[in-house]
Amino acid sequence: MTDSSRNGMALASLGVGLVHLAVAAGSPLFLAVVLTGFGVAELGWGVALLACGRLVLPRAALPAAVAPVALWGLDVTAAIALGGSAMTASLPFGPMAAASILSLFAAAGVAVARRGSLAPRPAASAPPWRYLLSMTLSALLVAGLVTPALAGTHAGTQAVPHGGHGTPAVPEEPISHVGH
Repeated sequence: MTDSSRNGMALASLGVGLVHLAVAAGSPLFLAVVLTGFGVAELGWGVALLACGRLVLPRAALPAAVAPVALWGLDVTAAIALGGSAMTASLPFGPMAAASILSLFAAAGVAVARRGSLAPRPAASAPPWRYLLSMTLSALLVAGLVTPALAGTHAGTQAVPHGGHGTPAVPEEPISHVGH
């Protein structure tokens, strides 16, 4: 497994962890507890990947990455079965779709790494710009999915728009017109 692919999986795991924690904040209690557990685990796994420099807990990571996607599928299925078209799922579509994409990306990376050798490859003589480019593209992809996903959560919809916080930094004073 290359450093670039491992770090890309770490960024995806960090992003999906943030989304799951944000979705948990506005979810019913049971789903909030489950999503908080997933979010904390995903954040921890992402940090561990970056800190250890190797794939951490590969046997547990694959089912753990797919489990939130299955949970969301059950939520949607239950909403359809119980309420038909008038009932909506408990979890918001946009954030959960983004989280599912990132989860499946991480799961695919783990599956590919488990299929091959889990031992780190010897350092290749690849130019540093390749690593920098792959990290930049990974960060852009994760940010492009996570930012709108966070905005689509309950907390994101309740956020105060920019410029709407408190009072102005410099109080406005009336302009006196001398001589008028």
